[in-house]
Amino acid sequence: MQKPLVTIENWEVVQSVTSPSYEELQPGKHLMGNVFGHTSLPKAKYIYTSPILRVDFNSGLVETLNTVYQLGEASDAYKTWEHERKNGAAA
Repeated sequence: MQKPLVTIENWEVVQSVTSPSYEELQPGKHLMGNVFGHTSLPKAKYIYTSPILRVDFNSGLVETLNTVYQLGEASDAYKTWEHERKNGAAA
């Protein structure tokens, strides 16, 4: 069975739904965000995914257990966190 491909916008990466902090985009973490085009969740606005299995940075695709997500724009808060993390690592 082929996994559905849906778009996720305003996304963030977290360790768990109760985690107050952001995480790096990598397998084992979770996406939270607004989904579009998910046939099983037609009215879903904001979701929390199962653990990430694979990330293809070239295509912007993130695979979880049942779905492949096309990354849209990250949330402004997540972009700020990533920028600060990268700049802090360079210092």
